Amino acid sequence: MAITTSIEQVPSRKISLGLSLLRHIQHDPLGAAKQLQQQYGDVAKLNILFRRIYYFFSPEAARQILVDHQSDFVRESRQLKVFASFQGKNVLTTEGADWDRQRRILTPGFSPKRVAGYMDLMNAAIHDSVSAELPVEPGKTAVVDADFLTTRVTMDVILRTLFSYATTQAEAAKVSIAIRALSRQSMRELFWPIIPPKWLPYPGRAAKLEQLKIIHTLIDEHIQARTSTNTDSKQDVLSMLLAARDDQPGAGNASLSAQEIHDNCFVLFAAGFDTASSAMSWWIGLMATHPGIVEQLRQEITAANTTALESIARLPLLNATIKEAMRLYPPSTALFTRVAQKDVVIGDTPVAKNTLVVIPIWNLHHDARSFAEPNVFRPERFLPDAPAIPRGAYLPFGAGPHFCLGQHFASIEMALIAAHLIQHFDFALAEGETLPEPVVDLVLKPKSGLRVRVTRR
Repeated sequence: MAITTSIEQVPSRKISLGLSLLRHIQHDPLGAAKQLQQQYGDVAKLNILFRRIYYFFSPEAARQILVDHQSDFVRESRQLKVFASFQGKNVLTTEGADWDRQRRILTPGFSPKRVAGYMDLMNAAIHDSVSAELPVEPGKTAVVDADFLTTRVTMDVILRTLFSYATTQAEAAKVSIAIRALSRQSMRELFWPIIPPKWLPYPGRAAKLEQLKIIHTLIDEHIQARTSTNTDSKQDVLSMLLAARDDQPGAGNASLSAQEIHDNCFVLFAAGFDTASSAMSWWIGLMATHPGIVEQLRQEITAANTTALESIARLPLLNATIKEAMRLYPPSTALFTRVAQKDVVIGDTPVAKNTLVVIPIWNLHHDARSFAEPNVFRPERFLPDAPAIPRGAYLPFGAGPHFCLGQHFASIEMALIAAHLIQHFDFALAEGETLPEPVVDLVLKPKSGLRVRVTRR
């Protein structure tokens, strides 16, 4: 499909809509961004539906937008409204003073010290869910879909750490289906010309309400069970949310309201399992195709000679393989957009007020200027003694004040999952399989499934 040209290169009558480009971006955001970069270099200037949109493909520009000039940009209000229609007003869907207050209240609950307190819950969930899905007898083999496996494991982890709750296989599947359906619906709505009111019938509305009910009911039941008693001895995320207080008295309510607790449970629940699931699916596929790396990981774990979860989660090569997997297959590729609040210059490019800027994470992560042999799995890029990666070139969790609040939580979770799998299983792609093409389904997923042969050691 042809890409429309830069707005500086054609008469205005030819750029008034840009519908073909919009369709291309909607159906193949990775392919569309690749073509834009090939055609225009580090800055692609577009006009779609009378909206000025700039794609910035250099790490320097990404860092300027997200960090250096972060106060000159805000997240797109339309995008926030779409997600708020699913999740309510939480730390992901708010902006300005409301976001600042919620972020300030929540941040201490995701400090390294606090996350360390969740590690026993994580480990128990990993052990139980893996035992339920994979062979337990040495030498036994099963062929599994990596995405199905990691969805189950990360779903168990988030439910255990959020609510101290051990889910069943049937419930995990039901909730996972609901979250995935809501993700697909939100991606559809992001490209609609208007955001329909709640009462108006629209494509997908009935299914959306049904899936939302599943998630809201689950969250409400756990919150009500916890708040109906006068004591709370749990050491989980919900306890943190209930106890969290603002460290700046006078800047709004000092604690989260009941609705804010519910809405932040929703975003932690939805985002907390799906992004980690995506990253671990690709990591398993990469381990299945790199047996030499797997053996090095086992040697690292053996040499560490420790059962301490925190020490295992910090092993250098283990974490390097996860980071490299997220470079090759970044879970979140579609949400890094900002709107200029005033005229600003990014690099040598003037950006007018109200311009929508897009930071294509996939392209940054696959740029040969930052990563030699960018399509090759080379975890040594992320070892402690490796050359520094250019700032702004690697952004799996974002950057600036809106960087992912759960970054440390997710990193520990993924390391514990990876260590458990490496210690207990051998991996190989199912016969005749190759690593599938990635597709954006809010997060990055294997387009055709990722079938892996898993053998108990």
